[in-house]
Amino acid sequence: MILDFIESPQVYSNILYITSAFSLPIHIFGGYCILYRTTVFMKSVKWSLFNLYLWSFALDISLSLFIQPYFCSPAFAGFPLGIVQWVKGIPMDVLVVCATAIFKVVPVSIISMFENRYFVLFGNKGLWQYLRYPFLMLNYALALVYCISIYIEVPVDQNKARQFLFKSHPQACKVITDKSKIFVMNFEEDIWPAIRQNALTSFVLAEIILLGVLIKMEMNRAIKNIQSSLSLDTLQKQKKCIRALNLQIAIPIAIIFLPAVISAILKMKSSSQQGVDNLLNLTTSLHGVSATILMIYLQKPYRSAFLEIFCRGKRVTSKNVHMMIPSRLSQF
Repeated sequence: MILDFIESPQVYSNILYITSAFSLPIHIFGGYCILYRTTVFMKSVKWSLFNLYLWSFALDISLSLFIQPYFCSPAFAGFPLGIVQWVKGIPMDVLVVCATAIFKVVPVSIISMFENRYFVLFGNKGLWQYLRYPFLMLNYALALVYCISIYIEVPVDQNKARQFLFKSHPQACKVITDKSKIFVMNFEEDIWPAIRQNALTSFVLAEIILLGVLIKMEMNRAIKNIQSSLSLDTLQKQKKCIRALNLQIAIPIAIIFLPAVISAILKMKSSSQQGVDNLLNLTTSLHGVSATILMIYLQKPYRSAFLEIFCRGKRVTSKNVHMMIPSRLSQF
């Protein structure tokens, strides 16, 4: 069974190394497209898109190359398998906080990008121009507070924490022979960490959905009434751009949330919790690269850059792009 196969730390680590080798060139090309192939029309979204790209790239590369966290299911403990394990002098609690910070800032950067679209199109002359910065600061502050709480809860005496861990969860990390390298992040029998994490995730997801719905409503209203300072042609172009951004974000979000739901179901029916968590981590490590691939595919300037560079070095005209891309996508 595949879950039993990927329980092995060596197998799990090798798969992640292969994933990083596949995703790194794609990430580099995606960054090049944002920095050097973003058109004047997309200039207002350039830096918020680049901010999201950077954090997604950091998440992917942390999970698949640098850290490769191996969690000792079902306990809140684990150890790194990536190249960071060979770097001396990095405290494990600091490493845990940094990895948590990256994971939590990714959805906040999604909120920042949607807020940027709303502000540029509809909110730059109203009350929102004064509320937007406190709103954004609140989201980043929540991510920071969450990371600080994780840091505070890390047990100082790791030997005692490991003893408590294996007494409470003797099956945790059963395939690991050297138990001394396991780092316990929290050994208290408390539901508060799960409540805190689910509350923050729900809050951020609700904001993303709310901003997406709000932009769609304002866009439809502006097009219908033609009461916006923007021309109808500009609104139509922005609508297509936002539609592409929605797909670019929605599909990678599904890559994170759907496996989480599936893993919760599998954990109730399978004793191989370690394999389930490893599979979830492997899937999550593809979040950023899937977003980058979708960005290149859905945004016409980046799609044209890809065809121009990788199609025998020939410069691709708009006619060629139209012929090589399905007609439904060529409208973006």
